[in-house]
Amino acid sequence: MTDERRIPSTGAQVDLLVSADVLYTLTEDTPIVVNGEVAINGNTIVYSGPAKDNGFWQPKKTLSGKGKAVMPGFVNCHSHAASALFRSQSDDGVGGQALYSVAFRSEKHISTEQWRDLALLGVVDMIRSGITTINDIWYEPEGLAEAAEAAGLRAQIALKLFDVKLEELYANRYERVATEGEERLRRGVDFVEKYAASKSGLVTGRIGPHATDTCSPELHIEACAEAGRLGVGLHTHVAQSKQEVEYCQSTYNKGPAEFLADLDVLSHRSILAHLTFASDIDLDLITQSKARYAHCPTIYPRRGVYPDLQGIQDRRIVTGIATDWMMNDPFEAMRNAMNAVRLLSGRHDALTSLAAIKLATIGSAKVMGIEDQVGSLAIGKRADLIQLDLQRPHLQPFYAEYSSLAYYARASDVVCSVIDGRLVLEGDCILGLDEPNILNRIKKHVPDWLAVLKRHGGVGAVLGCGCG
Repeated sequence: MTDERRIPSTGAQVDLLVSADVLYTLTEDTPIVVNGEVAINGNTIVYSGPAKDNGFWQPKKTLSGKGKAVMPGFVNCHSHAASALFRSQSDDGVGGQALYSVAFRSEKHISTEQWRDLALLGVVDMIRSGITTINDIWYEPEGLAEAAEAAGLRAQIALKLFDVKLEELYANRYERVATEGEERLRRGVDFVEKYAASKSGLVTGRIGPHATDTCSPELHIEACAEAGRLGVGLHTHVAQSKQEVEYCQSTYNKGPAEFLADLDVLSHRSILAHLTFASDIDLDLITQSKARYAHCPTIYPRRGVYPDLQGIQDRRIVTGIATDWMMNDPFEAMRNAMNAVRLLSGRHDALTSLAAIKLATIGSAKVMGIEDQVGSLAIGKRADLIQLDLQRPHLQPFYAEYSSLAYYARASDVVCSVIDGRLVLEGDCILGLDEPNILNRIKKHVPDWLAVLKRHGGVGAVLGCGCG
C-alpha cells in the first residue's frame, strides 16, 4: 500500500504539480486514477494518486491536466539514437541483409560531426515520442551524452565495440583486427569513467561488445572483465541474424548465447538485444545466467521473423520493450508486440495491454537495473513522466483503460515530458535544444549520406534536387 507517512501535509510546498484527467501510475497497489495528480520536489515524486483538495499543495509550478493523461515515461532498453540516416534502407528487400550490405558498409563513411548531429536528432525524436530513458550503443558516445544532458534525457550509453571489418561482413568475410578492438575498448572504458562522475547524474556508461560474431572471444572476455572492474553492465546484440547464428555454429559449434555462456560473460548485468534466432539451448542458458532481454518488436515483422517472446517470458527472463533503430514510437512497438504474440499463439489474451505497457516501462527499467528509480509513478522514485493530449480524434471517446493507450495512442500525442523533475518538453518545444537548427543541419547532410548509401545498394532521392 502507499506509505501515507511520506505524503506531505496540507499546505505543503512542492516544486511541480502535474494534474491528469487520467493517471496511470503502473504501481502494484494503485489502479487507473480518474482525476489524479503527481507532486514533485526536486527530482523526486512525493505523491502520486487521486487529486487532493484545492489548497492542499502550494506548487511553484502547475501543469494542467484538463484533457490529459499522465503515465511514466517510456524506458527504451535498446536503442541506436543516431541511426536515423538508415531510415527506409532496410524496410523492404531481403530481411536483415541491408544491415550487412548497406549499414555496415556505410557507417565508416559517416563523419564524427555527422554522428553528433544524428545524436541530437535522435534525442529530439526520443523525447517527442515519450521516451525518458534510453540504453544506447553506437558510435560517438560523447556526442550522444552531451545531447542527452543538454536536453535532459536519461541515458545509459555504450561505445560499439568490434574487432572485425564490418564492411566485409556482407560477403561473409570475418577479418579480425585485434588492435582496433583493443583501441575501441580503451575508448569505451574512458567514456564510462568520464561519465561515472557526471554532475547531472542523467548519463552513465556501459561496455558494449557489439555482437557475438563481430567480437572475438578475447574481446568479449576483456570487455566483460572491464565492465566488472568498473561496476557497469554489458550491452550486446545476440542471435539477431541468421548469418550471426551460422557463424557461431560453424566457428564455435555453439549457438550465440551458448557461445557467450561458455565464455562466462553472461550475468544479470548483461542486456541482450533481439534473440530473434535463439535456440531453446540459448534461451535456457540465458535463464540460468539471469541476463536480461531487450525486445524490439517494431523491426522484426519487417524482416518476416519474430522471436519466441512467449517462450522467453515463460522462462521468466527479465524482459523490456525497446525501439532499436529508425522508428522510435513506443506505442507502435507495443502494438507490434501484442499483435505478433497473439497471432503466433492463436490466443487473444497472450499479451495484454497492461502487460505490454509494463514491458515498455517498469520491465525495461528492470532490464537496465534501475527499476528502483524509474518505470512507475511510485512515491520516492525519480520524477520521469509524460502527459498525453486526449483531445485527439483517434483517442475519443476515451474510456480510461490500459488498451485506450496501448492500442490507440501515438507518439505524437505526447505534449509534455518531465525527466528527473525537470520539464524537458512543453508547448511543442524541447526546452534544452534548438530543434529547428538540428533539423536544418540534418537536411544539409542528406545528399552526402544518400550518395554513400547508394554506393552500397541503398535507395532514395534527395528532395528538391531533381536528381532521383
